[in-house]
Amino acid sequence: MGPTMAMIVFFTIIILVIICCLYFIFRSPFHYPYFIYSIDISGKRNPHFDDLIDVFIIEGGFPLVQQHIERLKAWNDQCRRKIDKSILKSYRIKQFQKCLDYNNAFQFKFTRMQTRYRQTNYVKNAYKVSQVVNIYTCNYAYLLERKNLLEAISYERPLRQYYSKNQRNLMTKELRNTVILRDNYTCQICGKYMPDEVGLQIDHIMPVSKGGKTVLSNLQVTCSKCNARKKDKIYYY
Repeated sequence: MGPTMAMIVFFTIIILVIICCLYFIFRSPFHYPYFIYSIDISGKRNPHFDDLIDVFIIEGGFPLVQQHIERLKAWNDQCRRKIDKSILKSYRIKQFQKCLDYNNAFQFKFTRMQTRYRQTNYVKNAYKVSQVVNIYTCNYAYLLERKNLLEAISYERPLRQYYSKNQRNLMTKELRNTVILRDNYTCQICGKYMPDEVGLQIDHIMPVSKGGKTVLSNLQVTCSKCNARKKDKIYYY
């Protein structure tokens, strides 16, 4: 290698080192800490994302949201201290402000279990993988508002279902069984015990016609005779 070529290589290395140094000096040290939570929607067809968020809150997820808000505050304080110590203060402030993403701070990943196949020795073996099918982003204000609205209805149901006009369609097999077990197969009006479930009916304490909701606190076990006499009256044991 001649002296000219050696000089070219030397200066090339110097330039690359300078570029690397400048990159590490001027790159942003700030990375916004998102809240990421996965929700499995396998078996659910066209679920409403608001309902899924409500279920997350109903099942005790809001403390996780509050914990993340505390982490965001700590991260913000840490960034401020880093900016105050920097010799590129105005530049770092711009980088910090650019990375802020409060409106999308909370990210909910909706996943489905999908079947895949692996072939070994000419034999196909099925296995499951979790696949992200959608991502729902929101801010803290949205979650706090839904939490307050759910709290006002004692976390009975997702808001869309609670205010649905088709309350009778919300009676599921699981909810019916929960009411039956809670009331011990016993009519809450006359006290008839129905372990074989013959004549056992689930009644809305506050009738649907008068604004009653299909929620656990508004349901009771009755026998067919009591339910027929009750009609749309408000009566519970």
